[in-house]
Amino acid sequence: MARQEGRRLAPDGRLRAVTQDTLRLTRAVAAVTAELVRRVHRYAWPSAAGHRNRAYLRDRLVALPLLAVVAFGALGWAYAGVRGDSAYIRERAAPALVDLADARASLLIAQGEAERNLAEGRAAELSGLSERYRTRIARATQSLNQVTRSGALTVAEEQELRVVSALVVDYTGWIGRAQGHATDPVLRDAELTYARSMLCSRPVAATGRNPYPACPADTGSAATSIVDRVTGLEGRLSARLADRAAWGAATITAAVIAALAFALLAAGLWRTMSFLRRRFRIRLSIPLAAAALPLLAVPFLTVDALLALDAQHGTVPVADALAEKTSPRTETAAEESPFAGPESQAIETLRARLDEGLADGRLAFLDGIAPFVFPTGLAVAAVIAGTLHAYRREYLVVSRPGAAA
Repeated sequence: MARQEGRRLAPDGRLRAVTQDTLRLTRAVAAVTAELVRRVHRYAWPSAAGHRNRAYLRDRLVALPLLAVVAFGALGWAYAGVRGDSAYIRERAAPALVDLADARASLLIAQGEAERNLAEGRAAELSGLSERYRTRIARATQSLNQVTRSGALTVAEEQELRVVSALVVDYTGWIGRAQGHATDPVLRDAELTYARSMLCSRPVAATGRNPYPACPADTGSAATSIVDRVTGLEGRLSARLADRAAWGAATITAAVIAALAFALLAAGLWRTMSFLRRRFRIRLSIPLAAAALPLLAVPFLTVDALLALDAQHGTVPVADALAEKTSPRTETAAEESPFAGPESQAIETLRARLDEGLADGRLAFLDGIAPFVFPTGLAVAAVIAGTLHAYRREYLVVSRPGAAA
């Protein structure tokens, strides 16, 4: 009976132990938080009287280097993230989206050209398909290869793109067979229909007003054609670009922490130099002034980050237009009338908008500086700590027993 009663009480004992551990942890966290708040309050709003030189220097010796590390660390992380997103969009995602749109439009234009040429029968068999067809097929192949080398795709997406490239090779093979049977309407139409089904799941017939129609893309398990796969890649890449361009919670948090830490650091350096001037008769502490110089770069880094974020946001609608608004009809119109003015939905026009927006979205002289922000903060912290330690040590050496501190 005693053993059974002990077993019944065991869960209550575990619960009591967990409760006690939780209370102890809560008290410890509360004590640490209260001490931290007290130290921050004493640092931010020091009393005008009653400060001893030794205690003041000790507080600054701990607070200023710590603030420098936190401020430059948070700024360096956020700034490197913004710059990294801009570089990814500029060097990888945007060129890949342009190439995917160009490949999709080129294949649809090539399909329209093939249908028009093969409708001529023997003339197509003798003279071959048009120059535009050959140019567009080569252009589509080159664009797909460039997307593969861009580094913007995941491993699974690269495998998907290799499948697309293989389908394009098979597609051109069926167009070649249809050309070989140009004088046989039955075989020619059958081979041309199969090639069209490889390109589009739901082909749209060409008309006199639109000889190069786009075809709607399927999704899910029905998305097996070339256009379906390319459209899917465009959608995933556009979503990834929009995610990179958006303000992240981590970036906002780091920016807020950096702003608060820099404000406290600047105020602390100013008050410390004022203290040294009043108490130690040091008109200007050269090491502390040198440690404050990197703070002058903070506004430039902030402006550069804001410009980069604005440029990234501007790429989102352009990327959506590349994936959704471009069409074979627009591309052929721009190709046939190069001096009629830029077509707003043409791929080259959208490419130029992306390049110009991303080029304007940064201060060029700050390129490559992001990896050095945090090491600069460590150097600032080391200079501040060494300087204040030297002042404090000198004060302790020259002070006499019983002298007023």
